[in-house]
Amino acid sequence: MSRQGEQDARWLAGYRLVAAILVLLVIIATLVGGYQRHREQALATSLTLLGEQFAERVQRLHGRWLDERRPARLHAEGQVWQFDERGWPLGMAPLMSPSADCQQLWQGAMGSLQPGNLPLQFRGMTGGCLMGIESHWLHYRFADGRVLPWRMPQDGTERG
Repeated sequence: MSRQGEQDARWLAGYRLVAAILVLLVIIATLVGGYQRHREQALATSLTLLGEQFAERVQRLHGRWLDERRPARLHAEGQVWQFDERGWPLGMAPLMSPSADCQQLWQGAMGSLQPGNLPLQFRGMTGGCLMGIESHWLHYRFADGRVLPWRMPQDGTERG
């Protein structure tokens, strides 16, 4: 084989290597993007399902509160629950700070602060609690016991 032929073979091998690396990078980028999309969807779905369970348990406590003639505190499920005037749980007695009350309320109703190894965050706010994972949040409203999706603004302020 001539020297020109060997040089052409090396260039061809180099082009093939570059093409293979580019194809591999495109495949990796596609997989990473798909993973991120599916992870976000999975987090949103998990939090929604947990919120539905939480709402059911809070409604059950509200029903017990009604059955027991609307006490300010209710002994149920081995806990002492503090209620507002409309009968929705505010937290465990005695009440502390809004965030701690929200955290105790979740733990008392759900039994775990990190269901499925999801690191939940809690924030107290006027008229309710915020519970969330990363950019996905739920709002538990003291006014009617509803648990609704909540969008946390980029600047960190709270609004629905």
